[in-house]
Amino acid sequence: MSNSSFNGELIHFNGTRMRVTGSGFLQLFLRSLDDVNNIQLASITLQNSTNREPFVLANFIDQNAQLEIKTTGIDEVFNISKITIYVKPMATGYPM
Repeated sequence: MSNSSFNGELIHFNGTRMRVTGSGFLQLFLRSLDDVNNIQLASITLQNSTNREPFVLANFIDQNAQLEIKTTGIDEVFNISKITIYVKPMATGYPM
């Protein structure tokens, strides 16, 4: 979420959609700054060729987030050509 128009607001990260191919299982995580809050999203089963972009629901609220994408198996590979993260501002900041 670098170079965004959100400055210190609480943001609801709704989900991700990506154009990804490969073999194996793709694990997705959303993490806040310094990994204080984190959530593991549903895994994606990869295919070598597909005409679909999988959508993974998320329900993560924080000021910032990073998306971690990984595989853990030997010989699992992936190629991502597009990532879309759906966000919505929720509040101007934390309550006092």
